[in-house]
Amino acid sequence: MTEDTVSHFEIGDTLAMRCGNTLTASFVPGGSKLALSAYRPVKWNTPDAPSESAGEEPVLIYMAQETTLYTEPLLRSLLAETNATFATLQVLGQGPKGDAKKTAEYIKISRTYRSIIRCCLEKLEHAKQSPEIQENEAIKQRHADAILTFYAIECLWHLFEILYMQQQHNQLIVTQLLEWTRFHYPNTEDAATDLLLMAEEASECESYWDTLKALIMLGQLDVTRAILSQHRKFNQTAFQTADLVLKSMPVYQDGYAMQKFCSQWEYWHVDLERKLAAHVFATEPELELLMQLVSGSNEHWDAALMKSHDWYEFLPGYLLFTRPACKPFELRIAASNWINRWSGLRPNWEMTQLSRMVMQLMEHDIKLFIYESQKLGDSHWFATHLIDLIYHTGHLKSYFDQQHIDLPSLRFSMIFDYGSYLMTSHNLWQLGIDYLDCCKQEGLAAIELLLPRIPLKSERQAFKIIAMAKERGLVNVEQSICKVLSKRAYSDQRYGNALEWAMRSKDVLLVTAIADFILKHYSNTGVMLCPDVITSIGARMFVSPRLVFLSKYFEFYELYRQRDFLSGAELLINLLASKITPDYFWPSLLIDALPLLESEDPKIFSKETIAILQHLEMELVPLIERNKLNTAKFNNQSSKTVFSDYRVENVEEILDLMRLACARNLSRAMIIENTALAM
Repeated sequence: MTEDTVSHFEIGDTLAMRCGNTLTASFVPGGSKLALSAYRPVKWNTPDAPSESAGEEPVLIYMAQETTLYTEPLLRSLLAETNATFATLQVLGQGPKGDAKKTAEYIKISRTYRSIIRCCLEKLEHAKQSPEIQENEAIKQRHADAILTFYAIECLWHLFEILYMQQQHNQLIVTQLLEWTRFHYPNTEDAATDLLLMAEEASECESYWDTLKALIMLGQLDVTRAILSQHRKFNQTAFQTADLVLKSMPVYQDGYAMQKFCSQWEYWHVDLERKLAAHVFATEPELELLMQLVSGSNEHWDAALMKSHDWYEFLPGYLLFTRPACKPFELRIAASNWINRWSGLRPNWEMTQLSRMVMQLMEHDIKLFIYESQKLGDSHWFATHLIDLIYHTGHLKSYFDQQHIDLPSLRFSMIFDYGSYLMTSHNLWQLGIDYLDCCKQEGLAAIELLLPRIPLKSERQAFKIIAMAKERGLVNVEQSICKVLSKRAYSDQRYGNALEWAMRSKDVLLVTAIADFILKHYSNTGVMLCPDVITSIGARMFVSPRLVFLSKYFEFYELYRQRDFLSGAELLINLLASKITPDYFWPSLLIDALPLLESEDPKIFSKETIAILQHLEMELVPLIERNKLNTAKFNNQSSKTVFSDYRVENVEEILDLMRLACARNLSRAMIIENTALAM
């Protein structure tokens, strides 16, 4: 992965060229796109006048957007799995650092991260072979880029784990480095497996000795001995001696005294050089060359290095045969000398980003390594999780102190940026919240800003977002989402849902607007919208005075339908006396009183009848007069355009009908009331 793979683009815009190749950019709302367009730079001495190109050239807008690997579902599953591991690490990180048990747990978490990456790589490789992806070049290229990126990440993470996390358990690192190269260069091991399956016929294969050389340079002595034992001449002295040399090579084990191991290895190495000087293997030139590699002969290693893929492939093997007691602080010098040697053998070689980052780890340049890790095309996934692990383990605290780097602030910044990036993705926003939760007040503020910007695909998703906002005490977020859903439901003519979401938002204006719509619809059509929702309003009616009126009027509406006229009449009188009746609903409310006033068996008594007449004269008549004055100014509209009811064509009719009904009811009520008093 080279820096040349970083995306570049060129804008050929005549207007931009005329303005001195200057561009301005702004973020497009609702996404991560940038809108680019040409502009003329304005300075303090620029004349305050239109530019020469004003109105001559069209302004073209170019859209730029960051590319991401996570459009693939397989990689989104990787993010979800590592998110769970990240959460586990945060719990483990609570409490004092430096505990031996915790150190072992940190290594387990590091290996968990690597196993997740390895599993994802296997799935990507398998998916890449499917016919659907093979036929689609764009998707195929995305899979290839993802495999390349995450292979590099897994390789670097493994090396970091060996050098900076396991060194407290074992100060010698050659054995772990051999495992690292064996794991990341499996081709030689695959070829060796084929030779083992061929038994005695393997020695006749053309790749026999080349495979053995590669195995030796990778430090895989046991496999080398197994293949050598299949050779037809294995019973000869040269082969028996070579097998004994490989078998007797000292290998450091935990608990060994370092001085004793070094003396044993020196004795073994001198004995091998004595055998080579005595030409013990001269009868078999290829076997002798193999033993020269085991002895660490620079001449023979230089010749074999020309077949290696990268500079670090055979470094651990060379250290095994020359400096098996190499410690982490000594690896810096060994790696530097080795890369100089490699560069001398290949003068035209260009270092890739992966090779450079391996060198930085081996040279203990963690500061530069972290900087380079942010250039990987993984949207800072690797850098963020690695910094978090470094912070919790505390192994490199002294290094960062020496470099004057505030590790907690660096970790905070990277987690905050990564969590904010995930929050901008329509598919990954739930993962981003877990990262921002680690950033205390700043993270909470970011969540409060970003949660309302998530596109709501369904009410189920909305409930999930609202639950997260409630959990964090973000009342404004909850209300904002409820308002959006209420307006969306209203646009879709789902008025019951619109009213429910409006009440949850506790927005007085929104609740009032929807209640007004329901009341006006009823006054125009006689159909009460969403009765089930209105029935269940309960104490929530007090969000808005208009909602109180709607709820109480619906209660009257239900009593009337159930023919409970006395209770309905009492409630109607209370509504007329209240100060919450909207102007446009006065005609409908008074018309509702007509059947009760015309009843032969009076439902409204004289006192209440007089009150209705007062409302008629003091409330409705002035409204009609004001309405006439207002509508007269606009196209000679009649008063019925504002005051309308499905039961009466003209509002003036209400006055006559109501006055007549009140007079009749008043006479009947007074006769009945006076008769009762007389008795």
